[in-house]
Amino acid sequence: MKNAFFDHIERRRARKTRTAALLLGILAAACLFAYGCASRDGKRESGGTPAGETAVTTDVTVVLPTDVTDITDVPDATPAGATDIPSPDPTERAAEKPTEPASEAPSGTPAEHATEKASGQPAGDPTGTPAEKPTEQPTEQPTGKPAENPTERPTENPTERPTQKPTEKPTERSTPTPAPTQTLPEVDPADIEIKSAVPHGIKTQFSNMRNCTVSVVSDPDEGDVIAVTSANISSPGSAAATVYFKYASFCAAAGEKPVSMKDRPYLLLKVKSGGMANRTVGVIAASSLNDSEANRPEVFATIDGGDGWKYVCFDLGEGVKNIDPSMLRIVAGQYADAAGESLLISRIAFLTAEEAKPYLKSDTYGTGQPGGGGTDMRVLQFNIQTENGSSTPFRLRAEMYRELIDELQPDIVGMQEVTVSWFRWLDSRVFNDSYARIGEPRTPGGEANPIYYRKDKFDLVDGGTFWLSDTPDVQGSSFPNGNYPRICTWAVLRERSTGREFVHLNTHLDHNGKNNSTDGNNLRKDQIRVIIRFAERFKGMPTFLTGDLNNRRTTSGGNLYALYKMIVGKTAVELENGESYKLKLADSRLESPVTVDENHLATMTVQYDESSASYNPGKEPIDYIFFDPESTDPHTYETFLISKGAYEISDHLPVFATFTIRK
Repeated sequence: MKNAFFDHIERRRARKTRTAALLLGILAAACLFAYGCASRDGKRESGGTPAGETAVTTDVTVVLPTDVTDITDVPDATPAGATDIPSPDPTERAAEKPTEPASEAPSGTPAEHATEKASGQPAGDPTGTPAEKPTEQPTEQPTGKPAENPTERPTENPTERPTQKPTEKPTERSTPTPAPTQTLPEVDPADIEIKSAVPHGIKTQFSNMRNCTVSVVSDPDEGDVIAVTSANISSPGSAAATVYFKYASFCAAAGEKPVSMKDRPYLLLKVKSGGMANRTVGVIAASSLNDSEANRPEVFATIDGGDGWKYVCFDLGEGVKNIDPSMLRIVAGQYADAAGESLLISRIAFLTAEEAKPYLKSDTYGTGQPGGGGTDMRVLQFNIQTENGSSTPFRLRAEMYRELIDELQPDIVGMQEVTVSWFRWLDSRVFNDSYARIGEPRTPGGEANPIYYRKDKFDLVDGGTFWLSDTPDVQGSSFPNGNYPRICTWAVLRERSTGREFVHLNTHLDHNGKNNSTDGNNLRKDQIRVIIRFAERFKGMPTFLTGDLNNRRTTSGGNLYALYKMIVGKTAVELENGESYKLKLADSRLESPVTVDENHLATMTVQYDESSASYNPGKEPIDYIFFDPESTDPHTYETFLISKGAYEISDHLPVFATFTIRK
């Protein structure tokens, strides 16, 4: 029976057919059944191991042909009650699959070719079969077709036995051992490190890209980071790199529960500028890919200067009041130089108000809540000084101006002493296409007081220039005792996202009149009256007044100057119709919760020069940003002393303030 058995197997293997696999499974079941019965019967009859035999534990294995790949129809070949046959170790199956037929295994090496020695074989007699007489039949038959005589088992040389262990079902034997599961780094849904999130597929959760691409790049300090890189921008002034990050979807893919942005409404990003011309980042808390600034509040923050990694923090409070967002829309500034600029992100965290405190600063602001929220404003006042009044190379000054604008990202800018030459540099090298301007020179080819404004955020409703004289509409007109014609540029701007309107007035008053300081004081009072009379038409509208007024707040005796009292509403101005009007603006330096200290009030550069006889940084400023306190809340007030080496940016310091228009 042994020869017939193996001849039968060899013929089936040669054919490499499915029939061989099925028949082998049936024969294997019969063999297992016979071994089990014979072993139990022999022990029952003799009360132990048969005479002349060595007791050896049985562990029979069956080898399927190596080319059989589908045996799902093979019946269960495990006899009922065969509990003494050990279950196979699934992790060993793939490793134990033979590469040659078991019958060709070399003899004399059982340790290498068999898992365990066969039970019931006499030592030194590989062909003999001990007499077996079953005394008990199993209560159930195997599900496969039994052998002709289940009580008779074949004899075999233990060195020729197959090397795989038996399994309960052939379908399980044919299943390869799966590769060990890779252990992915843990991800904190409240504080996502990109390098840990990359293996979880975070890149695929950035979608709906516009004017940009998203990739994973390696940073020497942070490892793998997300890069949002501008691309395909046809109009840099009106386009920005925009992408949605599907936060909740990423958490699900990582097996984590997303945090609620209602509970943790502050978004913290660790970012790095990759050559960004505009370092502003905007964020919208969204619930769908259709959400935008048209229906959701957008908040902004500015990346600090320099090439290193920075933190920017966003207050999403307004954006999560009525929804529980599942994603973020990220806008990476206005790419004034068109393409190839990148915003790198290495960390995305959601913080509580307490956790966010160390990261909040004046560079965090928003565009307002449609239908009633506040409009955050960043206002810059700067007398840039004509090219003839400074020894600093023109190109170097323009470079410093560009860095200043990139750093502060102002919404509106009031400037003085801007000449035709300056306009060419400002429009092409400093503001580029991200801003628009309004204002004409005081005389043809002369100085101007332009207003620059962010054209992605505001629309110009109305604006122009008038002259500070008895005939404001007459170009080049002035008061009789003035040194030069003086002007005021104005603009009514409408915020695109809210429809809120405000007026910005920007001026440069006479420095001293033709004769003396007394004439100069009187002249400046006449000039400010013209501005206040003009501003009366915008009564009830949020108002900003910026300018180099060439006038301090108080006299040497500590009294308020008359000009200052008219601006802040302590003195009324008579209108052309005989009525009186009080402007009632407020000084951002005095009213802002965050402001300069008493030893650094001056806005003239020379007063910071310790070698100068005019050194007095505590002297009161002559450059101002006034605002309407009835409609607007001040936040911060700052001045900047800017130079490169021995070269100064201007003879004036830039003045910068932040506000929220609440009405």
